[in-house]
Amino acid sequence: MKAREELRRGVRAARAGRGPEARAAFRAVLREDPLNETALLWLAYLDDNARASLAYIARVLEAYPRSPRAHAALRWARRRVRVTAPAPPVARGDASPPLEPPQRRREVYRAAVGLAALGALILLTALVGWAVGLPARAESVPLAPASPSPPPPTPTDLPLSAMLSPTASSTFTPSPTPLPPSPTQPPTATPTPTATQPPTLVPVLPTSLPTPVPLSTMGEGRWIDVDLTRQVLVAYENSTPVRTVAVSTGLPYTPTPVGQFRIYVKYVYDDMTGPGYNLPNVPYVMYFHAGYSLHGTYWHSNFGHPMSHGCVNLPTPEAQWLFNWAGVGTLVNIHY
Repeated sequence: MKAREELRRGVRAARAGRGPEARAAFRAVLREDPLNETALLWLAYLDDNARASLAYIARVLEAYPRSPRAHAALRWARRRVRVTAPAPPVARGDASPPLEPPQRRREVYRAAVGLAALGALILLTALVGWAVGLPARAESVPLAPASPSPPPPTPTDLPLSAMLSPTASSTFTPSPTPLPPSPTQPPTATPTPTATQPPTLVPVLPTSLPTPVPLSTMGEGRWIDVDLTRQVLVAYENSTPVRTVAVSTGLPYTPTPVGQFRIYVKYVYDDMTGPGYNLPNVPYVMYFHAGYSLHGTYWHSNFGHPMSHGCVNLPTPEAQWLFNWAGVGTLVNIHY
């Protein structure tokens, strides 16, 4: 009963825009019911970190693989990751130099105005001295007032959350079954001014830890073993290996997570976008933890060596075989 009351309180607070209160209420629900779908999806929606949102949704899909709300949330969260990914660096000489910060521009402007005023004063003093020395019949030359320099444009300082908030077309609002939320969309963020240099985001790994799988399940049914040291994937039927494939896993700065996981969703094709890469129509994708997956590869053939941003890259024909062989819920054991 307490969990239901906290859930109602969290939904009311979220709809009213009281994010901290809503998050506290939903976390209280999870202390009593750790797999409460509604609370997890609301926390995914309220979290400012796009990858943390993916971690909440992954927990829902692990518990409810066929949930249509969780699949809709996954599509929404993956669009958020694309929106917040930093733009690739521009080659030298191909673009204008970066804009100076607003504070620096103001300081430069004040210094320039001060120097201009000092120069005008010196010039005025010299001209007055020259005019005094002329004969009385000479006409004094009037000094035209210097035209004031136009003031610099006032930059519009927006908070980071406003610059990176998704538009209404990419917004997902959880719709819990017992307590359907209002169809009102969250307010659309103010457009980012073009004069503001977008910040460079540091990729943040998902904060949730994988749920350990009892070792007794190893060797039972179909399961997948990935050896990061040897860069080899082995598909097992019980304790018998049925397929061995050379793979490419994560690079040192973007490692593949270690542990026991289960495949929670499969796509024949999926788009993958993140810091430094944009890969459309990646074939035979099987997600096993947050945004990490097993999938086919068409952009390299250097298997047997780490090459990825954390996923397990397979040759596309092998990925197709594995996709048809493994189902949702299949154990994936990753180790060194």
